[in-house]
Amino acid sequence: MEFEEPEDIDEIREFMDDADEDIQIEELERSFAECVAVNNLPIVDDSKKSKLEGMLHKIFGQVGQVVRLDMPMEEGKSLGFAYVEFARPEEAIDAVSRVDGYKLAKTNQFKVVRMDELCRLDALPPAFEEPAPPPFRPPVNSCSWLCDPGHRDQFVTRYSHTNGTVEETQIDWVENGQSPIMEYDGAREKSGGKSWCQLEVRWSPKGTYMSTFHRQGIALWGGDGFEKQARFQHENVNRVSFSPCERYMLTCNFRPPREGPSVVLFWHIREARVLRKIDLAFTTIGEGEDMREVPNLFKWSPDGNYVARMHQDRSAAAANSSKNGLIQVLELPSVTLLDRKSLRANSVMDFDWSPKDNTIAFWAAEEGNTPARVSLVAIPSRKELRQKNLFNVVDCRLNWQRNGNFLSAIVTRTTKSGKTQFNNLEIFRIREDAVPVEMIEVPKLVQSVSWEPEGTRFTMVCHDNPKPSVMIYDTVDAKSGRQELTLLKELVQRPVTDVFWSPTGTHFVMAALSDGGDSSGALEFYDADALPEKGTLSDHYRSNFLQWDPSGRMIATAVLQPLTGMVYKFQMDNGFKLWTFQGEMFYEKSREKFYQFMWRPRPESLLTPQQKKTVSKNLRKYERKFERADKEKRRARELLEMKGWQDSRNQLRARLADLKARYYDAVREQRVAERGGVDVDDPTGYELIETVKEEVIQVKEDLIVM
Repeated sequence: MEFEEPEDIDEIREFMDDADEDIQIEELERSFAECVAVNNLPIVDDSKKSKLEGMLHKIFGQVGQVVRLDMPMEEGKSLGFAYVEFARPEEAIDAVSRVDGYKLAKTNQFKVVRMDELCRLDALPPAFEEPAPPPFRPPVNSCSWLCDPGHRDQFVTRYSHTNGTVEETQIDWVENGQSPIMEYDGAREKSGGKSWCQLEVRWSPKGTYMSTFHRQGIALWGGDGFEKQARFQHENVNRVSFSPCERYMLTCNFRPPREGPSVVLFWHIREARVLRKIDLAFTTIGEGEDMREVPNLFKWSPDGNYVARMHQDRSAAAANSSKNGLIQVLELPSVTLLDRKSLRANSVMDFDWSPKDNTIAFWAAEEGNTPARVSLVAIPSRKELRQKNLFNVVDCRLNWQRNGNFLSAIVTRTTKSGKTQFNNLEIFRIREDAVPVEMIEVPKLVQSVSWEPEGTRFTMVCHDNPKPSVMIYDTVDAKSGRQELTLLKELVQRPVTDVFWSPTGTHFVMAALSDGGDSSGALEFYDADALPEKGTLSDHYRSNFLQWDPSGRMIATAVLQPLTGMVYKFQMDNGFKLWTFQGEMFYEKSREKFYQFMWRPRPESLLTPQQKKTVSKNLRKYERKFERADKEKRRARELLEMKGWQDSRNQLRARLADLKARYYDAVREQRVAERGGVDVDDPTGYELIETVKEEVIQVKEDLIVM
């Protein structure tokens, strides 16, 4: 930087040493990387200035070390903005992502901008220059796969070839009863020397996007050719969760607390920008050797407008408690606390959103003279819809029915002596007035409860010796039509760890998965309408995964191994099988290293319940149409198979003819020797004699009158 010399510079030099001539003036620091500006502050006078500054110090102090805070005043009143200087530039960047959009009051929503950004905006030319329009890019049809004329489903697999070190990602089409057909395997990325996926994959809730994990972040793919839709930078990310509406997404680089903080980033998917950055909180549970750190995970509301997590109460009244005492509900897209306050829930242990309504169900443990309880709270009104007090509770597991019509609570209790445990099953009827609750006393320990997605029935797996029992209940009495619990069937002594209902209801599979402690892989396909004594039996040895396809027509079972960690000792059993819903296996594939299998989800049907009933009534009419289509497909497959057989036969015949000719040529010398030197195949050894023979075939005479 150049400076103008003063007029008397020569006189000044007479008093300077020669060494002073070499003094270099450092470049003036003009960057404001550590500073941010916050706008939309309340306008206060001098009497309330210190209070507002203290509040700003408290808010921004949660982000980083505040070096200086300056709030300009004019004529005894603030101007509605302030400048905040942090110790490091990273803290200023963090302040923009975390505090921007914070609501101090209904009319005061913070707007936080970095000072460098303000300087850039100030340097813009006063006259607007319209930029050149970007080149047109046709929009990607993210729902093209739903228009498949064969109404097929897709699934993705992650595997490695035998003795291979590179993991493969492959997407296949599959139709009931047919072998899968590959759709895409990352060939475009492979040709460019890139990796399509480095860790694992996840589908979005409606199947619009497929996310692939990379060490630098997340990539989303979609459209006809699985083109890249967006990239989201988050180093060492290993968790992703989409909002049900697919507008937002959160990513997390989860790790144990002793290894450093786990950072959660909230994203706007279409804009590919960070909405907020939050450190994942952990809660310490247990004592002594049983003590462990449990993460307070975020859970999405069914409409995607809210996200919630449990949190410890930092108030003075709860300072000595290590349990969570709050449920923080954040609203999107600002990712700020709803109404600036948390939902108080002392000793809350777990919570879950209703799949259909913005209703939170949580259970809280006993504390002092306050009994344990299960509560239902509507959001955003915070109105308590129902509360059920529970006594002598050790544990409680909440489970919603997919339509949100019912909530079950598996309550584990102890006797007064505390030596014996038993279970109660509490059923909440959400759609009825005052939310009535019914209780089932279960003398055995309840292993799991599974609801029929589109109906009123549920199954309950109970421990029994030597094998568990499965009980099928209905919340409606079929004979009287009254709303009361009815035991439909008890299936005793079943090798089962889990029950999986079809997405369309009616059918379910009782499976003995190895993760549940049973390596037999026993499968029993059951029809809940017919209620037979025994369903269709089969097995998939050592299977640890089972998933229905979204249409309820097929089932996949698999033996999966962890992507990272120790060598999996059952690699010889790795692979997957595809089954019809009746229990007939129609495809099997073995993979020595097999990591993932995931069906592509489908969006919810646009048909109303009344329209679905109309379709069910006219099912016979549609059956004939589909039977004709199935017959045509079957005939086409038979013709294709026949053509394949014919091609194979022709290839075999051509091969045999070629081998025969080559053998004939190979033994020529031997053949000539055996015939006394005569080569019958040599045309020069023959004399060609032409003989003409005439033969009268027919003679006809015609008389012509002159």
